[in-house]
Amino acid sequence: MQSQNLNIDLFIGKKIRLKRKMLKMSQTTLGQHLGVTFQQIQKYEKGLNRVSAGRLMEISDILNVPLSFFYADIITKKQPPYHHDEIASSTEEYLLLKRFRTLTMVKKKAFLQLIADENAS
Repeated sequence: MQSQNLNIDLFIGKKIRLKRKMLKMSQTTLGQHLGVTFQQIQKYEKGLNRVSAGRLMEISDILNVPLSFFYADIITKKQPPYHHDEIASSTEEYLLLKRFRTLTMVKKKAFLQLIADENAS
């Protein structure tokens, strides 16, 4: 059971790091917002220190993401996968969504058609 908890702590830490880097925020800046050192942020991100529920709520507010962002993609035997449309779980997904939103409607339709054609083959 401890191994599974460690994996979840590490996964949540990686999600904190992902979103922090997407925002181009340093560990020092996040730490200052939380009143902790950048070393503590490093420990959270590496899964070495567990992030409490209250602390995770503070982090979600600072990073402007819902709490579910940190748990998206964690699948246990008891829970089915959770579909999350608006939450990018990787830098590539984030950049794709960001760039897609800047396209004209004609280009969006062409892009979606291209994807549909790829999935059909």
